[in-house]
Amino acid sequence: MNLLIYISQSMKSFIKAILPKQLIKKFETYRIIKKWGKKNFLEHSPQMIKEFVFEKYGIDNAPWVETGTFQGKTTNFLKERYPHVYTIEPEIKLYKDALKRFIGKNVTLYNDVSEKVFPNLLKKLSGDVNFWLDGHYSEGITFKGDKDCPVEDELNIIEANLNNFNKITILIDDVRCFLAANSDYPDYPSIDYLVDWARRFNMNWRIEHDIFIMQKTK
Repeated sequence: MNLLIYISQSMKSFIKAILPKQLIKKFETYRIIKKWGKKNFLEHSPQMIKEFVFEKYGIDNAPWVETGTFQGKTTNFLKERYPHVYTIEPEIKLYKDALKRFIGKNVTLYNDVSEKVFPNLLKKLSGDVNFWLDGHYSEGITFKGDKDCPVEDELNIIEANLNNFNKITILIDDVRCFLAANSDYPDYPSIDYLVDWARRFNMNWRIEHDIFIMQKTK
């Protein structure tokens, strides 16, 4: 079995070495979409799909505020395309791993819960800004605080600082957890709360690939 694994890994390395990077990327994209298609393209969108949403709705040349650094995949993607990423990770091991990975980069990391970081951080930001709110508890090694979902607190603090910002994009992941039918997630505000919040500030809103999107671009 070990020999078969070794041969398989060797073949993959050989193929990667001889094929153009663009072709390899297309094969990988096909593989991801095919796997997602078997799930009827529902829930738990692949990272690649989330990245499409970031690029589609992210405000150019504006920083990102991210809650839930986790393993840093989104942080890494955003830092390559935007001027700065402020990312919050309360789980100490994940934070330390991210600190090593992003040292010297255009990334500022915080080791605390977003409810405590946001008040001071948002006072320092102005102009255009993007938010990726994905700091809710999702089992495994993710951080579990007093609340499984801090989105309501996060939006309240954003609201208190709205006058600092011009254009703003807010993306909230795992929107399925905000549906009334999901009694497994009692700490999550309802989808109505998110819609009403967006409407109060004349923001456009929509849902794409399990992500709730709010935007004010004028």
